[in-house]
Amino acid sequence: MNENFKYYLLYAIAYGIVLLLGEAIYRHLKEGPSLSRSFSHLAAGVISLPFPWLFTSHWWVLILALQSSMVLYTTRRLELLASHHRIAGKSAGSYLFFASIYLCFVASFVTERKELFVVPMLVLSFSDVAAAQVGRSFGKRTIQKRKSAGGTSKTYAGSTAFFITALVVLFLSFYYYMQWNLASTISMTLLLAILSTTIEAYSPYGTDNFSVPFTVLIVMQISFLF
Repeated sequence: MNENFKYYLLYAIAYGIVLLLGEAIYRHLKEGPSLSRSFSHLAAGVISLPFPWLFTSHWWVLILALQSSMVLYTTRRLELLASHHRIAGKSAGSYLFFASIYLCFVASFVTERKELFVVPMLVLSFSDVAAAQVGRSFGKRTIQKRKSAGGTSKTYAGSTAFFITALVVLFLSFYYYMQWNLASTISMTLLLAILSTTIEAYSPYGTDNFSVPFTVLIVMQISFLF
């Protein structure tokens, strides 16, 4: 059996399990949809990290992304998976999440730099979830009056959590992958953490699921030129 096909089947099942676990968390823990959706977001991002080592063709990743988006669209139309769709509102975030996976994989595949997939996915997985949960629990002051999808607004508490998490993820990633000197690592970490936090705060309707990893990807690609 083709290795890519084996990994495709494995991840098609894994993504399905993640959605079902998110639904189980929503139904049994009675914590509302935010926690279960954050779990699904984090889990799907983390289990996707090995993609550059597994897939040797971008077509399989594209099929996975399209298939996953179709599953989300279908369950929304059929009013299934309330854990996911109840809070999503008019958000395009779920679909953009998989679009980001494909985009970052293509960039990584073409340049043969696995970090172009791993680092944006780490920021998207951990920082975005940290912002959502801290903002939900402690966010009092909103950054903008306009509400994003689900009737929520980005908060200063959530953005602070995003920034701190992004600092840690980016510093460790740059230190491991780039092997720059400490001053360069700190400077690039601060620059990208500030930039991605700002973009996340002002990206409405779930578009941060694309704008944040895209920003990290572009800035990293530019840094390779120097």
